[in-house]
Amino acid sequence: MSTKRPSPLLLFVWISLGGCPQPQPQPPQPQTAQQPPPYYPPPYGYPPAPYGQPQPAPAPGPAPYPVPPPGPAPAPNRPLLPALVGPAAWQGETRAVLAELVASLTPDKQQLVTGIPLVFDQDPTDVNAFAGCDDSGAPFIEGTEGLLEAVDGIAQTKACDELFGTRTYDAYTGAVTPALVSQRGGSAMLPGGVIPPQYWADVRRVSRAHEIFDEMVAFTFGHELSHHYLGHTGCAHGQPAGVPPVLSDLNRIVTSGCSFCNQWNEAAADANGCNNMLDAARARSSRAYAWTEEGGIWLLDFFARLDGASGNTGALSFVRSHPNPALRIPALQTDATLWRFQHPG
Repeated sequence: MSTKRPSPLLLFVWISLGGCPQPQPQPPQPQTAQQPPPYYPPPYGYPPAPYGQPQPAPAPGPAPYPVPPPGPAPAPNRPLLPALVGPAAWQGETRAVLAELVASLTPDKQQLVTGIPLVFDQDPTDVNAFAGCDDSGAPFIEGTEGLLEAVDGIAQTKACDELFGTRTYDAYTGAVTPALVSQRGGSAMLPGGVIPPQYWADVRRVSRAHEIFDEMVAFTFGHELSHHYLGHTGCAHGQPAGVPPVLSDLNRIVTSGCSFCNQWNEAAADANGCNNMLDAARARSSRAYAWTEEGGIWLLDFFARLDGASGNTGALSFVRSHPNPALRIPALQTDATLWRFQHPG
């Protein structure tokens, strides 16, 4: 099979005329705006960025609503308690707490202390409590007005600090301890203005102060009660309820009844009083505040601050009738820890 070649003359004419047509340059076309990709609202995420590039997250804006400042912790699910105002209320509350302590003792100890009278000395300058025997050999337990004033002052300020983050306990102790250790004497009564007025009538603070008052009283008078059933006074023998000592003779009776006050007995009374308080706390209603050792720690801290205000460095603690309060605090914490180890759950 043969092929026919083109004539040389025709090939020359075709090349002369330019051969294959060349593409002509096109004039520039106007740019059209690129349409944005569709937006997918939350929670589907950010819209895709053009050309596959990641799109930056938007800058953070203001919160949809203001964040409230931190406030007091919510109160536990237990009833609110009324205010304790004045000596009559303090004394009545102390008697009620003492009755709970006696009721939680073992029968042998109950038999020794049931019916022991609780009396109150009206001296506001003395912050103390005693267990002793009167001139007829009958046992008694005594607390001073100054002690109840101090317990109330500690309870009121500790409740305020616990709920609202204030420092009223420091202000209270700084105001009353120098006067109490001065030669002229002073009062442990809570001074006006220590608690900010906006917190004074707060029902949560009032109720918490009531709980702390009871907790400190439980440790204090559990301690004094134990002096009797441990035999430190020598006059608790299951006596019937009798007439309390005459108040006018109370100071003299207390002074003559304090020969048992030595450090060994005090440490034993701390331990037994702590156990009595925690036993009573377990026996309380499920909706009542269960006492802990914190009340005793706060009271001992107050006495330690009294020591500091008097300039007592603790160098002569071994000759004192009571152990140094700062040393009693870790011992009390150990007593409470041992009680919980022996009473799990």
